[in-house]
Amino acid sequence: MIAETLGMKAFLLTDGLINEKNMDISKYPQGGFEELKNHITKLQ
Repeated sequence: MIAETLGMKAFLLTDGLINEKNMDISKYPQGGFEELKNHITKLQ
């Protein structure tokens, strides 16, 4: 993700994800809205 290239932390929200090029997304923290909420809580 471009955000990580710029030095930002990123989370890949997979609800509704379309990965047409079948790119490997396993290196990114990811999940649905509940996982995103948990991820944000851990950052605080």
